[in-house]
Amino acid sequence: MAENQRTQVKAVIRRAMNAAERATNELDAQAMSELGQLYTSALTEIQQLIEHSADELGRVRLTQLNQLTYQVQSILQQLSESQSHAVDNYLVTAAQNGAHTFSTSIAAEQISTAIDDALLAVRTMTQNDGLQLSERLWRVNRHAKEVITGSIERAVIMGQSASEAAQDFQKLTQPVPAHLADQIRQSSSGRLKRTVAKNLMQDEGAPYWQIKRVMRTEINRAHGMAFQNVAFEDEFVVGTKFKLSPNHPRPDICDMHARVNLYGLGKGVYPKGKSPWPAHPNTLSYEQVVFADEITDEDRMGDASCISWLRKQNYDAQKAVLGHHKKVVALRKDHLKESMIATPWKHLEARFVKRGIDTESW
Repeated sequence: MAENQRTQVKAVIRRAMNAAERATNELDAQAMSELGQLYTSALTEIQQLIEHSADELGRVRLTQLNQLTYQVQSILQQLSESQSHAVDNYLVTAAQNGAHTFSTSIAAEQISTAIDDALLAVRTMTQNDGLQLSERLWRVNRHAKEVITGSIERAVIMGQSASEAAQDFQKLTQPVPAHLADQIRQSSSGRLKRTVAKNLMQDEGAPYWQIKRVMRTEINRAHGMAFQNVAFEDEFVVGTKFKLSPNHPRPDICDMHARVNLYGLGKGVYPKGKSPWPAHPNTLSYEQVVFADEITDEDRMGDASCISWLRKQNYDAQKAVLGHHKKVVALRKDHLKESMIATPWKHLEARFVKRGIDTESW
C-alpha cells in the first residue's frame, strides 16, 4: 500500500515538475516580450527628441546638444529603473514556479524558505566576472548611457566641425570634400536616429541584448535554485538530472554535463550541491529530480571524471564541449585538467606558455 502511495506521489511530482518547466518557459517568453516593449518605447522617445532637436535643415546643432543628452539620459534612467523592477518580479515568479513543484509533498514553510534562499542566492551570487546581479544590471545601464549619449555627442560635434570646415571651401567656391559632407550628414536627425537604434537595440553587444541575456540567465537560475532547494527535502530524491532543452541550439559544455556519470547515479545526475547547472549564461538547459529507486546497476558504473569522459569522445564532441581546437589538443596531450574545461582558451594559453609549453604548433 505504501509503495503504491509513493508511486502516486512521484507521479504527481513529475507532472508538477513538467508544469513548472512549461510555466517558466512561458515566463521567459513574457519577460523577453516586456523587455522588447520597454526598449522599443525608450528608443521611440529618444528618436522623437532627436527629431524635435533638429533645425530647419534637419541637423542637430551643438547649441542643442546639452539639453538633448540630458533628456536622453533621463529616458535611459527610467528604462533602467523599469527593467530592474521587471527583473526582480520575474525572479520571484520563477523561484515560486520551481519550489511549488513539491507543494504536495513538502511543507509550505519549507517551500517559502526555499524560495527566499534561492532569491537571496541569485541576488548576491558573485559570478565569474566578479559581479553580483545588481552590479551586472548597473553595468548594462551604464553601457547604455555611454554608448547612446556618446554616439550622439560624437555625431553632433563632428557635424559642427565639418560644417565649419565646409564653409571655408564654399567661400573659395570649391566643392566640399566627400568626407566632410559625410560627417555633416552624421548629425542629421535621420542618421542620428538610425545610429541610436543600432547602438541601443540592433548590434549584437547592444544593451538590449545584454539585458536579455542577464534576465534569461537569472530567471532560469531562480527557478533552478528554488527547485534544487526543495527537491532534496524529499527523502527519496538522490539527485537532479541535467537536461538539455529541446531547443538546445548546438552542442556545447551542457552536452557533457548531461551525459557524464560522475557520481554513480546515472548520466547527468548530480547529488545535492554538486550540479554544474547552469553551465553558462543564457542557458536553456534545466533539471529534473531522480528518485532512489530509479538508479540502476548500470547507473552505478560511473565515469572517473569529466576528463576521462571527454577522452572517449570523438573530435567533434570534444571541440563542441571545449570550444577551441587547441583545447582539444591540450586534452589529447594530457595538459588539460578538470578545472580547465570551462576556461576560455585565451586564458589557458597564457598559463601553458608560462609553463614552457609550445602552443603555437598546435
